[in-house]
Amino acid sequence: MKKQEKIFEEWHQIPELSKQGYNLLKERRYREAESRFQKILQFDKKNIYALVGLGDVYKGEKNFKQAEDYYQEALKVDPVNKFALIGLADTYRGLKNFKDAIKTWEEYLSFGENEYDISVLTRLGDTYKKTGMTDQALEQYNKAISMDPSNPYALSGLALLHFQLGNYQKSLSYWNTLLKIEEDGIKVLTNIGNCYRKLNKYNDALKYFYRAMNIEENNFYALYGIADSYRGLKDYRKACEYWKKLLKRDPQNKKILTRVGDSYRNLGDLKTSRSYYNRALEVEFDYYAILGLSMLDKAEKNYEAATQNLNQLITISGLNTKLALLLSECHVAMNNFDLGIKILGDAVKKGSKSEEIKKRLKLLKKHKT
Repeated sequence: MKKQEKIFEEWHQIPELSKQGYNLLKERRYREAESRFQKILQFDKKNIYALVGLGDVYKGEKNFKQAEDYYQEALKVDPVNKFALIGLADTYRGLKNFKDAIKTWEEYLSFGENEYDISVLTRLGDTYKKTGMTDQALEQYNKAISMDPSNPYALSGLALLHFQLGNYQKSLSYWNTLLKIEEDGIKVLTNIGNCYRKLNKYNDALKYFYRAMNIEENNFYALYGIADSYRGLKDYRKACEYWKKLLKRDPQNKKILTRVGDSYRNLGDLKTSRSYYNRALEVEFDYYAILGLSMLDKAEKNYEAATQNLNQLITISGLNTKLALLLSECHVAMNNFDLGIKILGDAVKKGSKSEEIKKRLKLLKKHKT
């Protein structure tokens, strides 16, 4: 009789232990939550709540392999358990196993009313986007939007996807819809700024970047957007001011160091420009720092050094319009007209449709004759 009473008492503890475990999970007190769920499994090895709970514990700690094991155990008990399926899909995403994440979310959506789960539709859209399956991503986001036109995750997903595809005006329309919901959303403001920046509407972009900066003074994306918008407006002094603000936060950022170098070069301070390009190269090789140095060498009539740098870039990335024009100019300056003509001709053979190259080539051939 006492044994039966003990079993009854232990089983009676399970709901309370489960409740405690999930409350501790919400507070991210993972070790305490784990102990509650493990205690349940001592009484009931197939308890679905404990198995899913342990999966959630390890997922929360980013111990995805162990999380996967518990979710799989839960699905052996209940193959259509929504929490186990969602947890398993999220775990696969954490493992960057996007193929199985997609398969699991699609399995989840195939059961009954799950097909209307907007959070899963947007997760699936996100994963399709990550794997480059843009048509499928659009389908999932649009399903979510059809059910909830103001869903922030679906709106954000569509906006980011269209930006990625180069549809900046379309992306802008989704961010503007989201802005009505999140008036002070820094991510929304900076992304609207980015759309305007890509559309070369730099003054419009600045309005949104400054709004974001007024909310969070040192926001990286706001500061970067402001600097790059001034660069687009050819206000290199203001651009330099904001690039330097970013450097205070990240002194070893080679891209920002190169941008400062570009600003000083455009302002005519070649010595300071060179120092920043060299600082960038001390961090790591940077294509644009080498390009900047070649332009400085050309400006200072050090054509041999310029051609060496330009040839290095051609070896790395191949001949493009900008490199062809610069290299040709250097050779012409050194009276190597034949080589200057050859470089421009090679660019045309490689498919360059630049009118500037064609015009320059024509002038050089005429000069030679």
